[in-house]
Amino acid sequence: MITKNRLTPAGFLLLLWGQLGFAIPNSQLSVDISAESVARVSLYYRGLPVPERGIDFVLPVNGLSQKLEKTSSNFYVVGNVAQADIVFAESEFILPQVYGGNTEMVLDGDFIFSGVATSASQTLRVPVLANINEGTSANGLKVKFSSRLTSGNYTKGDYANVFTLIVTPVI
Repeated sequence: MITKNRLTPAGFLLLLWGQLGFAIPNSQLSVDISAESVARVSLYYRGLPVPERGIDFVLPVNGLSQKLEKTSSNFYVVGNVAQADIVFAESEFILPQVYGGNTEMVLDGDFIFSGVATSASQTLRVPVLANINEGTSANGLKVKFSSRLTSGNYTKGDYANVFTLIVTPVI
């Protein structure tokens, strides 16, 4: 009987400890995971991203029209959206004389996309490529600048200005 009395309290403690074990919650870990994909686009010219310093775009005299003009190679917009809007920040394209004068050269600026020319001061919607290797003449964009007057109407000298092309992803 003594053995029985010793086991009973031990059994009771075991039973109590087992019940308390069930009352203790299991270890848990909550993980809150989130992600945000931000629309990104980059402008490419001649197969490379356009550098921060921009590109030089010298206007030679066209032998036929005698205007200072040039049409670029294709620009491509690459990113993670389907389309982008592209426009120049300036509404007028004026090249002031750099040294020794106050003559200005007024330019006409155009985007050429799918063979159609539109004013470069108006927003144009273009496709965005997932990779620059997808660039073709059909999804490329050209820029053309042309002086309004023939080259003989301008004072001899250098004319220059910086124009900002804005590319905005369409979400």
